[in-house]
Amino acid sequence: MKLMTILLVLLVVVGAGVLAVVYSGVYDVGTGNHDNGLMNWVLDTSMTHSVQRHARGISAPPLSDPAMIQLGAAHYHEMCAGCHGAPGVAHAEIAEGLWPEAPDLAKTAGDWTPAQLYWIIKNGLKFTSMPAWGPSHSEKELWAMTAFVQKLPSLSPAEYKAMQDKAAQAGGINMRD
Repeated sequence: MKLMTILLVLLVVVGAGVLAVVYSGVYDVGTGNHDNGLMNWVLDTSMTHSVQRHARGISAPPLSDPAMIQLGAAHYHEMCAGCHGAPGVAHAEIAEGLWPEAPDLAKTAGDWTPAQLYWIIKNGLKFTSMPAWGPSHSEKELWAMTAFVQKLPSLSPAEYKAMQDKAAQAGGINMRD
């Protein structure tokens, strides 16, 4: 009984401390405040396991169709390259203020399965600047972006530029394909 009382008092004290920090505004929520290694590990590990769990059961369609990859390339260039960069293309100025930093997908896309990439593209990621593209894009477009991101690590700067030139010649993208 004494142990339960001690645990209950400890829980109340910790809870009061957490509420004091939350309501005091003392914690710096600005993006310049890069949390310590433990907090970064907790957030990154939680994100990774959440994506893996929520992507279970998603079956990717065939993602090798050149037209699908081209459509994804056009969408990527319009909405993703500014933060993530691309082969031969540095990220835009807006990416300098992101925390956590947007990953260079030409280097990291291979860390994820197609289903996981699709889930991230569709749903976005809390506590990052990754938006959810699902509300504004069709399934066809989401899978096209997935197909392109999956191919991104194997593209040279010249191949990426050729894909963007082709998209420009075709008149860019129709946001409601």
